[in-house]
Amino acid sequence: MLDDEVPTGRNWLHEVKYDGYRILARKAGDDITLFSRSGLDWTVRFPAIAEVLKTLPCDNALIDGEMAFLLPDGLTDFKSLQEHIDTRHPSIRYFVFDLLFLDGKDWRKKPLLERRARLAELLSDEDISNWLVYADYVQGSGPEFFAQARAAGLEGIMSKRADAPYRSGRSRDWLKIKCNQRDEFVVGGYSRSEVRGKPFSSLLLGTFADGKLIYAGKVGTGFDGSDFRNLAKTFKPLERQTSAFEEVPREERKDAVWLEPKLVAQIAFTEKTRDGRLRHPSFQGLRDDKKAREVHSEQSEDEETGMAKASAKQDGPVLDGIRLTNPDKIYYPDAGLTKIDVARYYESIAPDILAYVAKRPISLVRCPDGIQGQHFFQRHAMKGMSEAIKQIPIAGGESKKPYLYIDNEKGLLGLVQIGTLEIHDWGVSLKHIDKPDRIVFDLDPDEDLPLPMLKAAAIEVRDFLSDLGLKSFLRSTGGKGLHLVAPLTPKEGWPEVKAFAKAVADALVSARPDRYTANPLKRTRIGKIFVDYLRNQRGGSSIVNYSTRAKPGAPVACPLRWDELKGLKSAAPYSLKTLPTRLRKLKGDPWEGFFSTRQSFTAKARKALGIG
Repeated sequence: MLDDEVPTGRNWLHEVKYDGYRILARKAGDDITLFSRSGLDWTVRFPAIAEVLKTLPCDNALIDGEMAFLLPDGLTDFKSLQEHIDTRHPSIRYFVFDLLFLDGKDWRKKPLLERRARLAELLSDEDISNWLVYADYVQGSGPEFFAQARAAGLEGIMSKRADAPYRSGRSRDWLKIKCNQRDEFVVGGYSRSEVRGKPFSSLLLGTFADGKLIYAGKVGTGFDGSDFRNLAKTFKPLERQTSAFEEVPREERKDAVWLEPKLVAQIAFTEKTRDGRLRHPSFQGLRDDKKAREVHSEQSEDEETGMAKASAKQDGPVLDGIRLTNPDKIYYPDAGLTKIDVARYYESIAPDILAYVAKRPISLVRCPDGIQGQHFFQRHAMKGMSEAIKQIPIAGGESKKPYLYIDNEKGLLGLVQIGTLEIHDWGVSLKHIDKPDRIVFDLDPDEDLPLPMLKAAAIEVRDFLSDLGLKSFLRSTGGKGLHLVAPLTPKEGWPEVKAFAKAVADALVSARPDRYTANPLKRTRIGKIFVDYLRNQRGGSSIVNYSTRAKPGAPVACPLRWDELKGLKSAAPYSLKTLPTRLRKLKGDPWEGFFSTRQSFTAKARKALGIG
């Protein structure tokens, strides 16, 4: 199911979304059958994959995966797959991500994590061909994984509930979050071309809604010579006298040839207009694994958008003008903390957190049913949201929707009302919306890494940044890692700040490959610390000082003095219960000097990092 918010929490697994054909593979002895998602036998279409599946160390199995064409840069490409389907091209891969049956045992009711573990064992045999690829995943860290996918130019990611059984249809257990806009459309006709020898100039596209074919625009780019020839042959027997569309703009009717709406095309595009039309579309190929009648306009679905309406009739306390519905709902079962407890916490520390979050773009982790319910990563407005949560457009990204910010305590409590348990900021202020005023280095350790090693790394990175002319401040994230945050004079743009952060991460890895990695994949982190530099890009974010976390025990992110690091007994030393007491006892701001620090990337620092 399509979504535009990445779920968070360790109950979600996140995978790369491959740009190919979904395929179920059945092995019965040496008899291999490959099924398309519509149930067609496609074994002959991928002869090499069918052959290597015979080498699986089992008698019978049913596995799920995606057939894709692997480009040299590591990306997958649907158009290339179409060009080489029915061949034994060495770049075709079967990315396997789920297990349904194995040697007579039904695995469908087992949690995804168990199915994945058994699948990994099945594919771990050294004799397995590299044409079969175990599709790796990341558990938790969804927004960070999505940022990595976007930076790498991937189509998107798949987010799956770790405890869910296998379901063949759509559900909220499997979410598709796209980095780039691609979708399937029905071809309802084409426009004749005035160029001699060119059979058409563009295709007329639509999607079905309530049994009607709704016009979605036209596509005139992305075709090569073979596409024109093959499509012209395919169109000929499908021509009809009248339009199958419910309605088509008058200007598009001229020179149109209507077709039976039976063909499905995959289209890349930049965005959809308000009336559902495509902007800058490009043809990727025809899909014959899906029936045209199954092509509907995919809309992002948030099951919680009705939450405010449903609860508005309930009485609740009013805090700073915000009525708190369901105040006794349990948010942290292990700590016995409720929604009203979270609200009272933010009331008590409002001046402290607002110093770091007011008038800055924010991203939210919403948990309307507490940490044991679904987690929603949200950047845009929702129905029923308080007007105290404000919106601002930010140019330069794919989404045209405005983003969120708050500027006072009422806005803070408005976030609590919609179930927010984490507040992340972008690293810029509204005053300098495209010029970051801080750079963040997230030291994210392997779960088994001893705390003393993490503390030593924090000192090492602090000193390295100091040598580059940057003073940094320490934050416990409320998780297992630590943040080093260096304030910046807001004059560099996102690309420059990201490039600098990457150069620092690369330098740390080069100097201490035994301690650091800049690769987010789980298997590369064993015994190491992942230096996450991608928080320093447009849309990237990091947890705000004093924000609660959606984790057991109700931990909070907390700014620390550097002299507190030595005595730290946990990477998450403070909680919703203990943080207010800490603030009352403090004699000064642990980040004293943060807002008055003026620093930027010097030519000497750039030269030292090799970025000129």
